Amino acid sequence: MSDIPPAVPEFDPDLRGKTRRSIGWTITRTLSDQLFSFAVFVVLAQLLTREEIGIFAMAYVFAEVGRIVATSGLTQLVARAERITPRFIDTVFWTNVAVALVYALLLVAAAPFLADLLNQPSAERPLQVLPFAAVINALGASHMALRLREFGHRTIALRSLLAGLIGGGAAIAAGFAGFGIWSLVVQRLVAETIGAILSWASYRWVPGRSFDFRQMRDNLSFGGNLTVAQLIFLFLVRLQDLLVGATLGAAAVGVYRVAWRTTEIIGNGAIQPFASVSLQTYSRLQSNLAALRDAYQATLRASVTLSFPALVGFGVLAPHAVPMIFGAKWHDAGTLAQVFAFIGIPFALNYFASPVLGAMGDSGKQRTLAIVQLVTTVALTLLALPHGLFWVAVAYVLRSYLTLPLQILFLRQASGIRFADTWTAIRGPFLAAAGMGVAVWAGEAGWERVGSVGWPALAVLVAGGAVLYFALLLAISPGHRGQLRWWLKQRKARHA
Repeated sequence: MSDIPPAVPEFDPDLRGKTRRSIGWTITRTLSDQLFSFAVFVVLAQLLTREEIGIFAMAYVFAEVGRIVATSGLTQLVARAERITPRFIDTVFWTNVAVALVYALLLVAAAPFLADLLNQPSAERPLQVLPFAAVINALGASHMALRLREFGHRTIALRSLLAGLIGGGAAIAAGFAGFGIWSLVVQRLVAETIGAILSWASYRWVPGRSFDFRQMRDNLSFGGNLTVAQLIFLFLVRLQDLLVGATLGAAAVGVYRVAWRTTEIIGNGAIQPFASVSLQTYSRLQSNLAALRDAYQATLRASVTLSFPALVGFGVLAPHAVPMIFGAKWHDAGTLAQVFAFIGIPFALNYFASPVLGAMGDSGKQRTLAIVQLVTTVALTLLALPHGLFWVAVAYVLRSYLTLPLQILFLRQASGIRFADTWTAIRGPFLAAAGMGVAVWAGEAGWERVGSVGWPALAVLVAGGAVLYFALLLAISPGHRGQLRWWLKQRKARHA
C-alpha cells in the first residue's frame, strides 16, 4: 500500500472561524485593556510630574529587557511545536524563570551605574525593583502560551482584564496617596502578579522536573534570534527615551512618552489583537503559502480598517486633544503626536511581518531587519537631538519608511507575499483615511475661525470623520462592500 501524503493545511472555514473568534476575544481584551490603561494613564498624568513619568519610562526600558530575555520566542516555540512533551515545556518554563531571576539580580547590582550613566539619580530604586516584574511574568508565561496554542483567547481576555483592573486601581490609589513615580511601579508589579495567578488557574498544568539541557539548547537555538530581534524592536521605540533623557532631561522624555503613548494605544487596540492571533493561524499554514497569503491579507485588511482612520483622525486633532485629555502641561506632546500619525503604513506592516517570519521559522531575517532598523534609528536620532524633540519624532517616522523596503523584501523571500498583496489589503482603508483626514482638517480649521476647539467640537469632528471614512471606504473598496453584505446576510439568518 502506497503512503498517503498528509493533508496540506488550508485557511478553511474551521480555521477561519477559530481565527475570527480568537480575534474577537483578543479585540475585547485589548480594547478593555487599552481603555482602562488609558484612563489610568490620564489620571496619573494629572497627578505626576513630567519628570516622574520620564524617569519611569527610562527605568522601564531595562525592566522590559528582562521580560524579553526571559520569555522571548516562547509563543513562537509553543505555537510551532508539533506536539508538547513534558521535557519540552518543563525546560521552557524553568529556563524562563531562571533567566528572569538572574537578570533581575544583575540589574539590582548595576542600577547605581545605570542611573549615573543616564544622569538620573532618582531612577536607581525603580531600576532595582521593576525587573522583578519580569520574574513574575515568567512564572505564568508558559501557561499563557499553552492556552493560546489552543486558541484560548477568551480565557486570556478575562485574565488580562482582571489584571489590568486591579493593577490600575492600585496605581491610582498609590497616586492619590502621594507615591509619585512608585504609583507606576506598583501598577506593573500588581498587574503581573494577578496575571501570573490567573494564568495558572486558566491552564491546569504544574511544571515538572523534566528539565533537559539538550532541549534547552534546541530552544535557545531557535529563540536566540527571536530574542535579539525583539530586544532590538524594543529599543527601536524606547532607545530614544534613553537618548532624550541623557541629552534633554527627564521632562522631555515624559513629553515624548505621552505623545507616543496615544499612538501606542491605537496600535495596541486596532493592530495588536489581529497580529497576536495571526501567529497561531500562520503557523498552521506554513506549508501552504497560498493559504498563508490569504490569511495575511485578511488579518491585515481587518487591522488597518480600524487603525488607519484612528491614527489619521487623532493626528489631525492631537494639538487640541492632547492638552484637553492629559492637561495643559502636556501641550507640547500634541504636536509630537501629530508627527507620529504619519507612521501608519510601516507601523501596521511591522506588526504583521514578524509573525509571518516567525511562522516560517525564519528568525534570522527578523534579527537582521531589527538590527538595520535599530542602527538607522540611532543614527537619525543622534542627528535630530540637537534640534529638539520635534525633529526626534520626525527622525523616528522617517526611519520607519527608509527600512520598509527591506521588510517587504524579507516578507517576499520567506513567504512569497509581495508588496502587491499587501497593497491590495491596505489600499481601501489608506485612501479612505486620507480623504477623511483632509476633511477633518478642513473642518477643524473652519471651526477655529468661529470659536475655540473644545470638547463639543472634537465630538462633532470625530463623529463626522467616522461617518465619512466608512462612506468613502464602502465607495472605494469592493472587498469591504462584500464583507458588509456577508455580515448583513449572516445577521439576517440569525434573526430569521
